[in-house]
Amino acid sequence: MVTAVPIGDCRRAYVIDDDTLMRETVQRLLTEADIDAVGFDSCESFLDHHPNRAAGCIILDLCLPGMGGLELLESISPERAAFPVIVLSGTGNVPSAMRAGQLGVIDFVEKPFRIDRLLAAAEKAFELLRKRELSGVGGLQRLTPRERELLVSFGNGAPNKVVAYNLGLSVRTVEVYRANMMKKLGVRSLTQAVLLAREGGYL
Repeated sequence: MVTAVPIGDCRRAYVIDDDTLMRETVQRLLTEADIDAVGFDSCESFLDHHPNRAAGCIILDLCLPGMGGLELLESISPERAAFPVIVLSGTGNVPSAMRAGQLGVIDFVEKPFRIDRLLAAAEKAFELLRKRELSGVGGLQRLTPRERELLVSFGNGAPNKVVAYNLGLSVRTVEVYRANMMKKLGVRSLTQAVLLAREGGYL
C-alpha cells in the first residue's frame, strides 16, 4: 500500500510508463510547468520505491508489462484521495477505460497528446488535492497504516472488540489508536470520521 504525506504547496506528479521516450518527454513537459515530476517504468517500481511519498497526481499508462494499470488502480484505491489518477494511453480499450473510471480516474488523455491538454488535466488533479486538504480530507493522509486499518474496520461497522480481535490488539490499544485517529481528522465522533473517509474515497 502507498502511504501519502500531505501535499502542502507541492505540485508533484508520478509518471508511470514503460516507454522511456514517452515517460521522459512527459516528465520534461511537467518540469517546465513547475511540476515536480518523477518517472517509473512499471507499476511495481512505483509501489516499491519511496512508500511514504508525498501526495500528488499519477499519470498512468494502462498497458504495462507485469502489473497493469488497472491492477495498480485497484491496489491504490484506498489512497485515491491523495493520488488522483490521469490515464495517458494510446489504447482505445472501452472496457478498460470504463473500469478505470469506476476506480476513480479523474481524466483520460490520449496519445499522441496535446501539451495544453495534459497540463490542464494535471492542474485539475492539483486543484482537487487542494480542495480535499482544505475540506479536512487531508487529515486522512496523516493517518498511520494501523490507524487507516482501524478506520476501514470501523467503516465496515465493526465494534471495538471485533476490531481488536481481527487486528490482534487489545481493546485498550484500539481505543488509543481511535482517539489519535479522530484527533488527526479533527472530528468529534466516529461517525464523522467514517463520513470523512467516504468523502475522500478511503472507504
